[in-house]
Amino acid sequence: MIRFILNTKKLLIILIFIISCSEETIIYSEIENRDSSIQTASLPQTNSKLFQSFPLFGTKDKLYFGSFKESENLYSLVQMTLFSGNIPPVSLVDLLAESIQVDSAMVFFETQDTLSAGFDLGLYSITSEEDNVFSDSLNYYNQNDFIDFESNSFLLNEINLTPDYFTQNSTGLDSVKIMFTEENGSLDNLKKYFLDTNTYPARTFMLKDTGNTLDELFSIESNESVNGPKMRVWYKEIIDEQTILDTFITFFSQKDINVFRPPAINDNDFNYISLNSGSGLSSVIEFDLNLLDNLSRNELFKNSNLVFDVEYSNLLDEEDFYIIISAIQDPVQNWSFTSPFIDTSDEGDDSISEVEIKYTGDTRFVVSKKIEDNQARIPIHDFLQGYKNGLFQHNELMIYSSPVNSPFDKVNLNLNAIEVMYVEP
Repeated sequence: MIRFILNTKKLLIILIFIISCSEETIIYSEIENRDSSIQTASLPQTNSKLFQSFPLFGTKDKLYFGSFKESENLYSLVQMTLFSGNIPPVSLVDLLAESIQVDSAMVFFETQDTLSAGFDLGLYSITSEEDNVFSDSLNYYNQNDFIDFESNSFLLNEINLTPDYFTQNSTGLDSVKIMFTEENGSLDNLKKYFLDTNTYPARTFMLKDTGNTLDELFSIESNESVNGPKMRVWYKEIIDEQTILDTFITFFSQKDINVFRPPAINDNDFNYISLNSGSGLSSVIEFDLNLLDNLSRNELFKNSNLVFDVEYSNLLDEEDFYIIISAIQDPVQNWSFTSPFIDTSDEGDDSISEVEIKYTGDTRFVVSKKIEDNQARIPIHDFLQGYKNGLFQHNELMIYSSPVNSPFDKVNLNLNAIEVMYVEP
């Protein structure tokens, strides 16, 4: 009898377990509750401003040539070390000593690129009497702060680069070699206009498409790369009447920079949120956040996004473009401010008197998302929560192109209405 009762209990427990497992799981979000504490609202945009900051090259490990996506790479500047990397070090001007006979030299650059059409790459020497002739701030907009490089240069040598020139090795690199020899008459130019640092202390090469015929993008590795520009010099040194040292030394790039003309800014760009790091295009947008001010302090914000639709872009297939949204440290006091780089000299005295205004991001809120399917969705609920809790004081956000983007990429965006979802306690 006792065994029968125990077996009956076991069967009952098993039956209850089976019945409970057959019930459907209830998901909280699927419960229809007209009195739910989850609320939605729309935040209208009240102001926006497209402005131009300083141009920015996202990557510094390349020097570019050619016209590409409405941008023109004017030239590149490469400053070489004064002393060789050998021990003991030899300076450039030491190679002009009477005891040294320079046989030949080679300036060479590494590249991962190939060409579909040829062009002439000219190697110039900057013949300025100044030592440091450029800095990281040099770009198309502030060239007036520097010497006229093209007028203060001498063509040392040039090479015709064709599609057949390139045969990358196992590392994916190929060398662009510009030779200087007595036979082709270029060695004397190198000695006079580059090695003589007493007369021309800049020790800076300028590389340029001499015919302005390159209508594609071609790049070489810059000083920021482990495969940066180098110059190798072969020479004989007379030690004494019995000894002649036949050797070579290598000089390395010390710093370099690419000077280029970015895509032009047209009137239509001001109708959108236009972004391009090469031209420095950025935007500030302002929202009406009175709704947030009227809510109690304990509201929690979730699933709030800025949604941008792409109106125009010059992106090629498989190219990514990342958009950065940041809170700003200082509010916009005057929405009629003009860009410091746009010529307003023909618009009256008021425009001329405009002072340059810089807006910087607040590192406590920075979000980056890429464009996918011609749209970018950027979450801002942390910004709204921070604004509600007093972390952010201003109702403006700055939008700009990520440094990882190509400086030649440009997009025009439309901003959709911002839908805010929040939870009332």
